[in-house]
Amino acid sequence: MRPKRRRKRKTSGASVWALVLVALALILPALGQSQGAFAVVAGTVFREPGFALPRAEVTLSAKSLPEGSKKMRPLKTTSDSRGEFAFRVPPGKAVYTVSVRAEGHQPAEKEVAVGGDERVDVYFELKAAAK
Repeated sequence: MRPKRRRKRKTSGASVWALVLVALALILPALGQSQGAFAVVAGTVFREPGFALPRAEVTLSAKSLPEGSKKMRPLKTTSDSRGEFAFRVPPGKAVYTVSVRAEGHQPAEKEVAVGGDERVDVYFELKAAAK
């Protein structure tokens, strides 16, 4: 006698996607909790007379950090085509210095205070450098 052939089970694409979605629904909230909260220091760099200034070098330095935070190196970025920039920083009371430089413009610097897991906006209007 011949052994019986087993039929292969066919799985539908919909059931596979349903399993993937359920797995993601269980994993994603846990990932979000492990990263914790953060604050954002964001802003826009303008040039006279109020136009966005892209490609400005923006540096964020910590003057005082929240309790329990490790020492932080200065963070650097470049403003985008709309003159905008953003930094993620630890939540809690802290003071940061934001410095901006751009070719052909006078540099500027401002102090920013963060009180928790919030967004703080800062705006710069750089003046043209004297020729």
